[in-house]
Amino acid sequence: MASSSFSHSPSRFPSSNQVPICYCGEPSPLRTSNIPSSMERRFYGCGRYPFTKCKFFVWVDPPPCDCRRDELLQTIDRLERELKKSKAEERRQRGMFVATWVAIFCFMVLYLTK
Repeated sequence: MASSSFSHSPSRFPSSNQVPICYCGEPSPLRTSNIPSSMERRFYGCGRYPFTKCKFFVWVDPPPCDCRRDELLQTIDRLERELKKSKAEERRQRGMFVATWVAIFCFMVLYLTK
């Protein structure tokens, strides 16, 4: 969900403990972003979304600080490499398991046909 440049007037936000009203006239629920660029950031959006084209959108939380961004990106890269290694090891072990059962099956067929 991209941020919007909608301005809000003081009448839209009468006090900090009241919910803003969207352009449809509906109360705008407080939601939490789950996209990577704004993960866990809260915003008010149209109460009828996605069934309307109202497009009311206001961030509640400030943009995240980039101070630990590089560290987080390095951690993500490291975890992705570890996951890739784990998946490769799992494929190798699965192949060994299948090969073992094929060998047992072949041995049993040869043993029982004699």
